[in-house]
Amino acid sequence: MNETQFDLIIIGGGPAGQSAALMAGRTRLKTAFINAEDPRNFVTTASHGFLTRDGAHPSEILTVAKDQLKKYTTVDYVKDRVTNVARTPSGFSATLMDGRILHGKKMLIATGHKDNLAELELPGLEAVYGKSVYPCPFCDGFEHKDEALAIFGHSVVQHFVPMMRVWSKDLVVFTNGKALDDHTKAELVSKGVPVEESKVEALISTDGKLTHVELEGGRKVVRQSGFVVEEFSSPATNFAEQLGVIPTEENDWGMKELAGASGTTNIPGLYVVGDARIGFSGIAAAVAEGGFCVEMMLHELAMERWGALPEVMV
Repeated sequence: MNETQFDLIIIGGGPAGQSAALMAGRTRLKTAFINAEDPRNFVTTASHGFLTRDGAHPSEILTVAKDQLKKYTTVDYVKDRVTNVARTPSGFSATLMDGRILHGKKMLIATGHKDNLAELELPGLEAVYGKSVYPCPFCDGFEHKDEALAIFGHSVVQHFVPMMRVWSKDLVVFTNGKALDDHTKAELVSKGVPVEESKVEALISTDGKLTHVELEGGRKVVRQSGFVVEEFSSPATNFAEQLGVIPTEENDWGMKELAGASGTTNIPGLYVVGDARIGFSGIAAAVAEGGFCVEMMLHELAMERWGALPEVMV
């Protein structure tokens, strides 16, 4: 890629970025699609909930996406990492690790979130995360239906546990040393859901498969898989804030919403979509968001171009 001037720069190659790149190609926008190829979901064994790709590994989805984008000659796929972004008189710039600086009239940030597993203080979590312990029941609950499930967390278990009974009735809540309020604990226990408030000493597993949760004092509780209730991710980059995006309101999960539903921000020409916008969206929602954002963006560009056309004398 020798070009440095683009209509659009897309940073981030997850489902939202892939979908945005596809729509950019189909609308003939000259686009740089930059992807470092190290997303948070590569730790999982399969992705679910996206029709026609249900059960595929994220790397497989990316491979197919890259292949299908090849026919759109206005899209340049750039395997690299962005080290800096900036606003320019004509739009935006993105500096790559190899030193190149790309310029675009518009910029779309789809860099997602990163997991901070250490914050959960669950020894042994890394060995099972994405294999038998997960953050999203909609993504992985079906594959562990009717198993003995561990629910790790305390802040919103009164909402999470009733939902988890869709997939299994064998549930145990592990608060990892945090005390539940009396009402919540009594309600859970009365519905047949044990609550373990002792500190978790270790998640015991074999080849990534959870087998026991060991509590303070050495007692072990048999579990086959689990889900984490607490929020433990954060934006993978601060590019949006670096460019002047102002966080506005918090949603029910306590994550900052940086942009509107179509990806628009308080910075004209700058868009934020997918997990970078709401923290966790799921594949199908991220794909829809990325594509819709570029559709709205094209309307803006088309009207700008229309307004710039010289009038024809008749």
